Amino acid sequence: MIRRIFLTLVLSCAAAFAQDTTTPTHPNFSGRWRMVKDKSDFAHAAMPDMIVRVIDQHKDTINIHTVQTTGTTTKSADVSYFLDGSPSTNIINNHEATSKTFWDGPALNVRTVLKLSNGEEEVIEDRYELSDDGKTLITTSHISTPKGGTNMKLVCEKEEGS
Repeated sequence: MIRRIFLTLVLSCAAAFAQDTTTPTHPNFSGRWRMVKDKSDFAHAAMPDMIVRVIDQHKDTINIHTVQTTGTTTKSADVSYFLDGSPSTNIINNHEATSKTFWDGPALNVRTVLKLSNGEEEVIEDRYELSDDGKTLITTSHISTPKGGTNMKLVCEKEEGS
């Protein structure tokens, strides 16, 4: 009887340990996010007046709808990525773009290659990270073009109720 209880405990602990080490958990970025201007950095680009992102994340995909206003111009963009690293194709700034994602611990990295109209490539490397309390989304970006590169940071706070 004691042997059976001990064996059950050992197997339960082994199963729990195996589950913890083989099933990584990743944050869910879903929600409605609004830019915090004084914490964001757009390098040499004009600072937008407003950016709102609506993110809908599921097991295998993440969909990001972005609305950005600068002065009297408002632009919107919709992109979708596969979270398993499979390539996805989107249209970004009127150019076909191919992206791949990978997880680096709790951070989601997205590497996107755009084919520009002159035949050159632009590479965008985005890193999405949530604050510990889940109320701040920080997206750091490195953009590489044949003329050089730049780094940007977008800090967004989660809107109430999202």
